[in-house]
Amino acid sequence: MHHATIRAGTKEVIELPETPKKQPPLYTMLEVAKITGCSKSTVYRVVKENHLKRKKKKGQASLYDETLIKLVKSKLEEDTKSREAVQRNALDTLQKQLQSKDKQIDQLNKQLEMAQANLHQAQQALTQSLNIQSQQANRIKLLEEPNKPAAKGKHWWEFWKEE
Repeated sequence: MHHATIRAGTKEVIELPETPKKQPPLYTMLEVAKITGCSKSTVYRVVKENHLKRKKKKGQASLYDETLIKLVKSKLEEDTKSREAVQRNALDTLQKQLQSKDKQIDQLNKQLEMAQANLHQAQQALTQSLNIQSQQANRIKLLEEPNKPAAKGKHWWEFWKEE
């Protein structure tokens, strides 16, 4: 530090010592990850993609300025927007598929109702046909049997027996 002294006439003005300019803060990748709420690997990827050079090295850790934080936040916003667009497209596609499936279900339900109605009609027709056949079989049986007098409990060969 050095002092600047200025003489003005007979009075001497003493200035305060010049303070060195304050250095902007530097951050490790882990600190950037914590600040931005992402993983350290995401920060590393942003450094690689943007070919960032470290500002300083502290032990094993590389130190970066606020540019890295801004880039990481920007990358996260882009990823979020991209993901939202993909999700919106997927949601739209799924909604269209659901509408299509709902239409198919409605059509199949109508077909099922028609099939059930046809089945019911077929069952009624079959029941009527069976009733008619049964009645006809009874009539044929009556026609084929000879007119017999009322049986008295005797067989035909026992006609000569008296009761």
